[in-house]
Amino acid sequence: MTSTQRLECRAKFFFLGEKKFHLQGVTYGPFRPDSNTPDIFLPAEEKIKRDLEIIRQLGANTLRLYHVPPRWFLDLLAENQLYALITVPWQQHLTFLDHRKTRHDIQHRIRRAAEQCANHPALMALLIGNEIPSDMVRWYGAKKIRNFLDELIAIVKNQDANTLVSYAAYPTTEYLIPRFADFLTYNVYLHRQTDFQNYLARLQNLAEEKPLILGEFGMDTQRHTQAEQAEMLTWHIETVIRSGLAGTILFSFTDEWFTGGHDITDWEFGLVTRDRSPKLAYHTVQKLWKNSSSLVPLPQTPKVSIVVCSYNGGKTLKGALESLDRLTYPNYEIILVDDGSTDNSQQLVQEFETDRAQRANKPDFKNIIQPNLGLSAARNNGIHAAIGEIIAFTDSDCIADREWIYYLVNTLLQGDFAAVGGPNISPPAHNWVQACVAAAPGSPSHVLTSDTVAEHVPGCNMAYWKWALLEIDGFDIEYRKAGDDVDVCWRLIQRGYQIGFSPSAVVWHHRRFTVKAYFKQQSGYGEAEALLRFKHLIYFGTTGGAKWRGTVYGTPRFEHIFSGPIIYHGTFGMGLFQCIYPRQEAAWIGIVSSLEWMLFTLFIFLLSWKIEPLRLLPLIMLGLTLAASASWMARARLEPKHDSILSRLLLLYLALTQPWVRSWARYFTWLKHKCTPRKVIASKETSLQGKVIWITPSQQAFWNEQGKTRQTLLDKMLTLLEDEGWKYSIDVGWSNWDLLIFGNRWWHLKIKTANEFHGGPKVLTRVIYQPKLTAFSFIILIFILSLLLVLVEKSAYVFAGTALVMVFLLYRGRRFQKRIAALTEAAAEQCQFFSLNKKTMNQW
Repeated sequence: MTSTQRLECRAKFFFLGEKKFHLQGVTYGPFRPDSNTPDIFLPAEEKIKRDLEIIRQLGANTLRLYHVPPRWFLDLLAENQLYALITVPWQQHLTFLDHRKTRHDIQHRIRRAAEQCANHPALMALLIGNEIPSDMVRWYGAKKIRNFLDELIAIVKNQDANTLVSYAAYPTTEYLIPRFADFLTYNVYLHRQTDFQNYLARLQNLAEEKPLILGEFGMDTQRHTQAEQAEMLTWHIETVIRSGLAGTILFSFTDEWFTGGHDITDWEFGLVTRDRSPKLAYHTVQKLWKNSSSLVPLPQTPKVSIVVCSYNGGKTLKGALESLDRLTYPNYEIILVDDGSTDNSQQLVQEFETDRAQRANKPDFKNIIQPNLGLSAARNNGIHAAIGEIIAFTDSDCIADREWIYYLVNTLLQGDFAAVGGPNISPPAHNWVQACVAAAPGSPSHVLTSDTVAEHVPGCNMAYWKWALLEIDGFDIEYRKAGDDVDVCWRLIQRGYQIGFSPSAVVWHHRRFTVKAYFKQQSGYGEAEALLRFKHLIYFGTTGGAKWRGTVYGTPRFEHIFSGPIIYHGTFGMGLFQCIYPRQEAAWIGIVSSLEWMLFTLFIFLLSWKIEPLRLLPLIMLGLTLAASASWMARARLEPKHDSILSRLLLLYLALTQPWVRSWARYFTWLKHKCTPRKVIASKETSLQGKVIWITPSQQAFWNEQGKTRQTLLDKMLTLLEDEGWKYSIDVGWSNWDLLIFGNRWWHLKIKTANEFHGGPKVLTRVIYQPKLTAFSFIILIFILSLLLVLVEKSAYVFAGTALVMVFLLYRGRRFQKRIAALTEAAAEQCQFFSLNKKTMNQW
């Protein structure tokens, strides 16, 4: 550390310049003060110097203090290349919000600490509080306490904007997370490794894009042996590193400890004794921390093939390749698949290969050029060229953290996962427009069903065992722009596999640079949702938007405006672990933001011309839409240097229009693809000349004496549906139908099957058809019915038009149903089933 370097937070880690800084700390003091300096809780200066030498030999780089030290002490730390994490003490055990004088005194303490330590290179960060008692939080409510902590953080930032600030929480009030903290700090004492590892996964998700450190962890050697302490700190440090935390602070450096006006003699948490004799744990920690330049070795390092797909990505491609070329993982290759780029991408690839030619120990690099076939085809080409057991994917507009693959592989090896992903974080914006685009809704993000299991991981940060991709035949080439990652995740989940999540496997993902590019991206996502809906209907709502079962991360939380977080307080709010489940976007926000809502608002507005009592209603509806957009504008995180009134107004505009752009693309893609396949229009079922044998107008039955069940028939039906080009969804266990076929813009058809077993191999398979009008049909009908209300004097004409539309819909529906029934007949014939009619069934 030089005399001028200060730490910075970037995503999940601390950085010292361009080098990642892993915090390795011990608590120091408080010690009994000298009578001449009652406010300085430190030993004599000579003793401090000896302590600092022992701490340096330990391999520590940070001291946590529970008081504000004098400036000369910080100077000593700087000379010894050590940092100080300073806790500012105040009356947190009292009802501190009740009296103005108490509040002002606390604010004064924080301000004085910030002034005293401002701009000092040895200052790592200030902690503006430590473990506010749970009954105080319960007394005031979490919101009031959190707002007060944010006020204290603002005081520090006003004194020195570069000072890092946090609050030290603990499991009893884990939900107490200041919004403006630079990183999260938790004091955690869990002595079982499994519990500890699981809890770290939870804390990492609470921390989201911010670094997470442990502010205290240790074991008392009066109640445990020194060997137990050494063993526990070994797995503690290894687990912290593998879990991707930004660091840990061990409690404590020495058994000497003074608090509450007394020397503490019935606890001995130190790595050294009171006379500074090293314990067994000191030497254990020293071995681990002295080797901190390398990560904890993985049990195995399978070959990883990193596939980067690019189409005209020259603006960011070289930076992406250079970041991948310098990963710490020892066994990987890089595969670039250029999907028919027309920009200077290949020139940049040549420059990249020239630059790396002189480097030793570089990974293998493959440059594959293909015509423009789309994203999925490019990824499949990468899979075929890969020789690794694991295939990782990222994009040409991403910069990978140096330990990216290490954390992905670590998670794959730890759990029974077929795939794993991590967060994608926006790097610092180039201008205020890009900052707004990065904070706008709709960015790719992960969806978690638990602290370690994902429902979806974004395509710019995901890795799969190669066997898993081969089992599902890779990516579906129908997805040319987006949606391929969602499709693969859902197909793996439907096969019973799990997808893991590694919160520290970070890639920096450049968001779109302009508003135009942002809307183009959102339009592409809308198209992908429409295509996904054909295959995975159970994952979509009635308006066509994805319906996630897990929690979507990376979106603003709305509890401050609309509702509080769900906090499970334990027994009277005093339980040890107080879990918080922050509310995501309320359902009504999604409804009033939608294109359907705006069209309905417009319709009511037009209707109000004739019906005067309705005239206020569209204004209220529009107000709700603006309120939902304003809530995003107010709560979205913008980079401070780009946060202005103009930026917030642009964010309001983006939040207002993004759902419309996405829905518009979704509907037009849906209508474009929801039509009877050309092959069906051109020919009938040749095997039966369109013949259909019915039991009832919507039911068929098929008999066989070979023990074949309905699954045999369904499998053959799927083959014929694929051959003819139908769009359909298959039930995966959550629906009351087996198949849903998307016939045209007007009708869907649900197909349900059942078996009757009649002894031995005799099986009767019943098939029932349930036609269902599409949303498009409903819109047309509602529009016509509305005309009946408005054009009362011409209702006869409107009624006649309505009758014609109904006749047309019934005709199309019946023709569609008969066509699918004929396909079922063909499938049954190929399965050697015998079709039964009503007369045959009655004879039974």
